[in-house]
Amino acid sequence: MKIAYLTAYLGKGFIEKYGKGKKFALSGPFKSLGIARSMMAAGHEVIIYSPGVTTCNVNIPSFSEKEEYPEGKLTVKYCNILSKRRCDPINQIRIARFIKKEHKRERFDVLVYYNITLGAALLVNRLKDCIDVLEYEDNIFNRALAGDKNDFVWFKTKLYNRIIKYSKGVMAVCNGLMLPDIPHRVLTPGIINEDVITNVTGRINKLQQDRPVTIILTGGIHYSKGGDLLVKSMCYIKTPCVVKVFGNCNLDDNLKKLIGKVPSIHKFEFNGFMEHAELIGTLDREADILINTTRSMGVGAQSAGFPFKMMEYASTGRPIVSSEIGKLDPDYNNCITYYEDESPEAIATSIEEVIADYDEKVKLALKLQKRVLNEYTIDGTGKKLDIFFKTIVNE
Repeated sequence: MKIAYLTAYLGKGFIEKYGKGKKFALSGPFKSLGIARSMMAAGHEVIIYSPGVTTCNVNIPSFSEKEEYPEGKLTVKYCNILSKRRCDPINQIRIARFIKKEHKRERFDVLVYYNITLGAALLVNRLKDCIDVLEYEDNIFNRALAGDKNDFVWFKTKLYNRIIKYSKGVMAVCNGLMLPDIPHRVLTPGIINEDVITNVTGRINKLQQDRPVTIILTGGIHYSKGGDLLVKSMCYIKTPCVVKVFGNCNLDDNLKKLIGKVPSIHKFEFNGFMEHAELIGTLDREADILINTTRSMGVGAQSAGFPFKMMEYASTGRPIVSSEIGKLDPDYNNCITYYEDESPEAIATSIEEVIADYDEKVKLALKLQKRVLNEYTIDGTGKKLDIFFKTIVNE
């Protein structure tokens, strides 16, 4: 089948032309690339259509690029992009128009769209003889803003209702987003690529009495990531720790005050963004505990999504402490230490539990690592998607 994939992917050519000197949060593009390659591994021809980003502060003319992967050549096409603040709605309209024109020439069998967006809503049921499939990563009703707020709910409700009405399939990142109103469903929580496979060792990690415990958080400290909760939790932990954060590390005044209250036995390192392969290698070399403090964002832990980093965490064989948003299935969950509610005290208790029973937690983490490196690779996901698409087409 020929698949049009609408997603805000940033290819190598885009970053080379327009991203020099800029740091992008690439978890979304990495997930999108993994999905695209998995669909290619299942034997499908895939073209990514991207509205780019709004942070380059330039007008970007439409262009295309090709990337070579073991599964074949991946074509990435960009519409005319107004890469400036608050211009995403304009780019969403442009990419929708672009794909409509492309469909007249390419004749797509399937349109896969990443999340519920304006562009997706403008396209569903608009491409003749084309099956619409939602890749659902982030619940549109998440309260990801400080104070558990979500803007423009009325408008998002309209987008949601339209897309759910016409979608024939959903590729959901967690069980809570396997929307029952959509006929066909498949779970795609995360995809492990070569950056991960070649940079994890499977070694048995040990705590050292003469050094502090190293806790690593990736993805930054934005409100939705729960960075403030992690900082507060350190006030209740008696074992000396070094907390290392990678990603968006812009500290506001509130976070600076919170850090100033943490006992001096603990240290913080804010490292900003890092190349993906280097980051995975750093997790393997340095992490004693990996932590996910992502908030449930007002929609319930199993409906808010599933952080991409959780699958990469699991690939390292390190013990993981996580909020309930990091839950997947019983076998996965049994290998991770979860805390309930958004309580710094509960986070601290979970961290101390891992430290106290570290060797057993490592055994569980290594068990999980084996599963993840087998089931959630590009080939493993490709097998699931092959069955998924064949079921939709043959109904």
